[in-house]
Amino acid sequence: MKLRNGSSMIELVIAIVVMGIAMMTLPIMLTRVQENNNFAMQQEAILMARTQLGNILTYPWDENSEDNSFNIGILDTNGDTDFNRTNRIGLVKQDKRRKFFTLPTQASTAFGDTADGDTIIDDIDDFDTTQKVLQSSVDTNTSLGYKLSDSNMTISVNYVSDNTNYPLTTFDFNTTIIGTTTNIKMIEVSLENLLLDGNITLRAFSSNIGANQLLRRTLP
Repeated sequence: MKLRNGSSMIELVIAIVVMGIAMMTLPIMLTRVQENNNFAMQQEAILMARTQLGNILTYPWDENSEDNSFNIGILDTNGDTDFNRTNRIGLVKQDKRRKFFTLPTQASTAFGDTADGDTIIDDIDDFDTTQKVLQSSVDTNTSLGYKLSDSNMTISVNYVSDNTNYPLTTFDFNTTIIGTTTNIKMIEVSLENLLLDGNITLRAFSSNIGANQLLRRTLP
């Protein structure tokens, strides 16, 4: 008598159950993949905005800050009087240290890359109201490694309150825009993308503290 190979009914039922379980988990797996993709896009957006912030912070605080014969001085503003040239605590009046200009020099009030009479971006507030459109059809960011296309990046720079009346145990960065010059500029980078769950907004603060010169050993 010749035996024939075949599947029993119970084996067929088990196979159907296993396939059913696999089909039930497929939507969950697809949802999880989509969530991971969205998270990766958000991280890409944050990295892009953070990189832009870091680039802006490398520029001088103001176009009036620079003086080749003086290095970068501390400017006069209409902010808190505790930060002016007569009341500022901790300012060491020595060479190679941060110091005010010899004559009162006010920080600029007009923002933008043409405020100082040219179109060269040479200080922080020149980035105010600038926009960068990242489109998939004309993707200029592939060389930078970014894959987040169809995005709008808006940059704004404003003076914010530099009031010193705050508890010494807390740090409260006031984001209220001030209509006059202060010693603090706030840079805000906002990124909008259809794939993101809302906009990505990062802020950084830059202070009017001038810059100190490095001490160098002179050759005999």
